Amino acid sequence: MKRPEICVPIVAPFRSKIIEQAKEAAALPIQMAEWRMDFFSGYEIEITDIILDIKKYLADKKLIVTLRTEQEGGEPNGSRFDYFPLLTRIREQGAADYVDAEIMRDEKALRAVLSDTAQSTTKVIGSYHDFNGTPKQCFIVEMLERAGDMGCHVAKFACMPKTMEDVERLLRATEEEKERNPELPLITMSMGELGLCSRLYGGLYGSGVSFGSAFTASAPGQVSYKILNDVFDRIYSGRKHVILIGFMGTGKSTISRKLHELTGRPELDTDAWIEEQEGKKIAAIFEQEGESYFRQKETDMIDELGGMPPSIISCGGGMALRDLNVKKLQAIGEVVLLTAAPECILERVKESTARPILNGNMNREFIAGLMEKRQPYYERAADFCVATDGRSAREIAKEILEKTQYML
Repeated sequence: MKRPEICVPIVAPFRSKIIEQAKEAAALPIQMAEWRMDFFSGYEIEITDIILDIKKYLADKKLIVTLRTEQEGGEPNGSRFDYFPLLTRIREQGAADYVDAEIMRDEKALRAVLSDTAQSTTKVIGSYHDFNGTPKQCFIVEMLERAGDMGCHVAKFACMPKTMEDVERLLRATEEEKERNPELPLITMSMGELGLCSRLYGGLYGSGVSFGSAFTASAPGQVSYKILNDVFDRIYSGRKHVILIGFMGTGKSTISRKLHELTGRPELDTDAWIEEQEGKKIAAIFEQEGESYFRQKETDMIDELGGMPPSIISCGGGMALRDLNVKKLQAIGEVVLLTAAPECILERVKESTARPILNGNMNREFIAGLMEKRQPYYERAADFCVATDGRSAREIAKEILEKTQYML
């Protein structure tokens, strides 16, 4: 998985301040800057000279120049500028690395920009922004496809969520388009406070750029570039952990201890970590805060795992049920699914009172039914599976080590 590039917006109204921000951006640990021309209070004739100045100070950092229209969330001030002729001049100049072009504004005019300046070194980002909501997944994919079909070099889609389901839909659409067209670079985001996870983790689904503020945010929900760097440092630090997943009672804690003995690597149990952080047992968390609260704690802690040295990590039985968890786990380690028959699991857990989901349901039928529901999620998450029925912990641990890069 490739670490997304971080882009900071330059949104100052005056030329002197624009250049000042460009100089400051050049010193930041980022890869790109975007000049939002619709914030500029000067004359259109100045724009190409300002682009040259910005690029000069940014040096090796990439520059996006954008004239966002009011219809797609831009400043009214930008309507003073002649949209497509300006895009054409910017491409002819070739100083900027990218120019943003709204694909639903005028298809014929955009195709002319793309064809008339086909040899330009300034590439085109074909964009679409919906500040009113989040469309259906098929529409998001269609717009990304449209940008690529028109000849744009990058496809961008941004929308405003009203629920977390909206955010998840945007991420699924990103993944779908990346699988369909892996060579087309994508930039996608769900805006506002709800959409934060798309800015932090969109790269796991195929988005190649995340916008973070260094001066003034250019869109709702932008966080500091520092936060993006911190999260990316953890999530994209390499697949260094051995991660055990599976239904409760499949032996994750036992096998984790044996792997620790054989390798000397630290071990961590995610349920125990959450209990320590919350100061209460899992059963109490479920009872007092609810399952959704606990599941969010699981999601949040994976970033912490990414910052740890190579370890053996034993996950709670429900960790792999959330798609974002799976993406994050796969980014930081090799995921091993431990399996066992329902009757074997019942025998192992029948005396336990620390498993809230089984309280009042300690029987083979319930365990088998719940396992059947969860199995597709587990299999989707795992790099490989290891059966634990009737085998010693050492035998299981050695098989895991033989199947991973962590050889004995």
